Amino acid sequence: MRSLPSRLRLSGRVALVALVTLTIVTPASAQFGGLKKKLKKATGDTAAPAADPTPAAGGSVVLTPDVINKLIAGLKAGEAERVAAAKEDTPYGRYVQAKQAYTESVSKCEAGRQAWAMKGDEKQVNKANALIEKSLAAGQKGDSKTMQMYQDSVSLLQGGPSCLVKDPKQPDTYYEMQREIDIRANSAAVKGSGLGSGEFAMAQERTMAILRAGAPSDVSESEKAAVTMKKTELEPLLWPQEKPKATAAKPAVQPAPTPQPTAPQVDPPTSADTKQIGACMSKNIQTHQAEVEELGKRAQAAQKAGNQAALMAIADTMQRIQMAGCMQH
Repeated sequence: MRSLPSRLRLSGRVALVALVTLTIVTPASAQFGGLKKKLKKATGDTAAPAADPTPAAGGSVVLTPDVINKLIAGLKAGEAERVAAAKEDTPYGRYVQAKQAYTESVSKCEAGRQAWAMKGDEKQVNKANALIEKSLAAGQKGDSKTMQMYQDSVSLLQGGPSCLVKDPKQPDTYYEMQREIDIRANSAAVKGSGLGSGEFAMAQERTMAILRAGAPSDVSESEKAAVTMKKTELEPLLWPQEKPKATAAKPAVQPAPTPQPTAPQVDPPTSADTKQIGACMSKNIQTHQAEVEELGKRAQAAQKAGNQAALMAIADTMQRIQMAGCMQH
């Protein structure tokens, strides 16, 4: 017969094994759930847990005509928010407005220059050449301010006020401001749609996939039809940066060209003439080296900014410097 201490040790081991077995078999949620219930009874807290605002993983949105209309309403609300932000008197709004004005002025300036060149007014040409000579003289003295003033005068004469509009400097915090506008626009879009944030995002994603011929396999034919029906309204809202394809127009009937007077025949230059012209051009470049280098820097800046009008004006000025007096040889 076992002693009392032995029986107690055995009973203790049996109780420990039973406790471990019960812990393994009973799910953790049931254990903690019981504790939570006891705790709530003790504290009197019977409030229900807050609902999770995010949609369940794997959820989907059916693109019915009503959902597509709500998506369109939301996209329009988001676009309206972007337009409003661009008109605000803020660093972002002022830059966007100035950039738009500059872009519009470039095309107007180019059109003005072409019209001026086609007109061929000798007095205007002589006036422009005189201003260019003054600009070069100011450059030789190192007076960049006066040089720029004369160059602006030439631009004004040739292309009008549009040629004086400068490309605005982009703010250092432009991209941070752009992200803030994106957040504002997205919030306005969700609110304007009447959909949940997850529903709006998924509806937008599935609609874009259908329009780009990359619809998921679970998209039904009725959903495709609902999207296709509103294609012309959806595409400018989903991809505002893409310009709509212009309809091919029938070529206009061109009038018969006006006969031009035959230019007098000029003897081709001899090798001696070519050498003289080359020496003259080389001398002009050496004489106006500082101006040529300055114009080269301006040309690089204009090319980087995409300012074709300024680039053409600078190229014309450099050509005049190189060829000054050389064709008289």
